[in-house]
Amino acid sequence: MSKPEGAMTLRETAFQVMKQHIVNGEWPGGMFLSEKYLSELLGMSKTPIRSAFDRLEMMGLVKLSPKQGVFVQELSLKKILEFYELRMSLETYAVRKLTGRMDAEFFRRLDENIELQGEAIRQDDISRYVGLDREFHAMIVGGLDNEEYMEVMSRIQDKFLLVVRMTFVKNKRRLIGSIDEHRQIRDALAGQDAALSARLIEAHIEYVKKIMF
Repeated sequence: MSKPEGAMTLRETAFQVMKQHIVNGEWPGGMFLSEKYLSELLGMSKTPIRSAFDRLEMMGLVKLSPKQGVFVQELSLKKILEFYELRMSLETYAVRKLTGRMDAEFFRRLDENIELQGEAIRQDDISRYVGLDREFHAMIVGGLDNEEYMEVMSRIQDKFLLVVRMTFVKNKRRLIGSIDEHRQIRDALAGQDAALSARLIEAHIEYVKKIMF
């Protein structure tokens, strides 16, 4: 049993490391991914790397060409808009359902996340802030306690984070606006006005569309 478990660990490691490089923008769209380079980078054989390629292709993060090799997928404006619309629908639905219904533990975790966001801003750490931003929105959708919604949210965010990161790189002042909006959304969820929560999350996500389009 130890051998299969080790192989699974290598595949998962390859997948997570490669995905992180892509969503962080370190490997830009169109970049060629050499199996030899990745094998040396990750210190493993090509077998788990090829397995990771298959998973990344299913997620739409890489493109596999039989003749040319593997490339980081370039996101078109059409695709970005599709992710944006799907995320908007999912999160506005979530906050409408959750407003006034969540317990103290839910808000404790949101508050802890927002505190960490503040630290990332003070340290001028955009990559860390982007990760915390992802966690904040994932916690909200996670409040629905619906595995199907969480799976959809995870797929959206892996692709949408590329866009979110670009907005912060283009305008670092947006970090302050973003965390302020997170605080407003948190407070609205603790209230009783579901329509207000929906308006706040919609305006928050809308900012990305304004920057990109």
